Amino acid sequence: MLPSHRSWSQLSSYERCPQAFYLERIKKAWQRPAAWLPQGLGVHEAAEAYEKSGRTMSLDQAQDVFADSYQKHTNRLAETTPDFDFWFCSGPYKGEQDIKRRYSLGYEQTAKYVDYYDQHSDEVIWIDSDGNPAIELGFRLDLDGVEVVGYIDQVLDHPKHGTYVRDIKTGNKPGGPDQLKLYAMAVEDNHGQAVSSGDFWMGRTGRPGRRAKLDEVSAQELVDRFGEMDQAVKAERFDPAPEPSKCAFCPVSLDCAYVQ
Repeated sequence: MLPSHRSWSQLSSYERCPQAFYLERIKKAWQRPAAWLPQGLGVHEAAEAYEKSGRTMSLDQAQDVFADSYQKHTNRLAETTPDFDFWFCSGPYKGEQDIKRRYSLGYEQTAKYVDYYDQHSDEVIWIDSDGNPAIELGFRLDLDGVEVVGYIDQVLDHPKHGTYVRDIKTGNKPGGPDQLKLYAMAVEDNHGQAVSSGDFWMGRTGRPGRRAKLDEVSAQELVDRFGEMDQAVKAERFDPAPEPSKCAFCPVSLDCAYVQ
């Protein structure tokens, strides 16, 4: 069944490889688990809980949230794939070893998150007109007839930089400014609040990367990309785009006839 709406993750997945998009989201093929998935979810849930407490939650409490989340999501993946030999490796670390390693990494990243905001208390969560803090802020956005939905990790306010969007990344690479531009467009459309910049808070370094000026990113390009992807999905165009570097980390590669 075709998804009824679009999202940033759908766009990214389709542009990376339409065939993988089909196998993952439409055929619902088995997906190879990876320990970095519960790590990312755990850090996000710990950050969300810390922010919703008004940053009064202790470090121990935040790390407890991470630990509970990590265990929950790891167990969920293990129900489908209990043999850890079938999990993705991370460099030299095989499945079960990586599960233990990433628990420690996520525990450390949660500490870095709390420490960062202890030292940067001038970066505060933006409050919408209804008095709700902009944490995991849901949105719906009409891009020339294409409905795009999603969640924004954080919208922040700063006395010098104004209002800006922030996405939390627990891996090695940040996203691109086009993702942040989409979030900025959503905040302005849904809440009437102008957002001119955004960044990615990196769990590996414990601080945000360089803030991007989003007025330099094309909104029309995003409209066009979502429109092209929406039309292609509705037309059931799922051409493979195999490359060894992509296939190596594709969660549905075992179900793909084009894997390299």
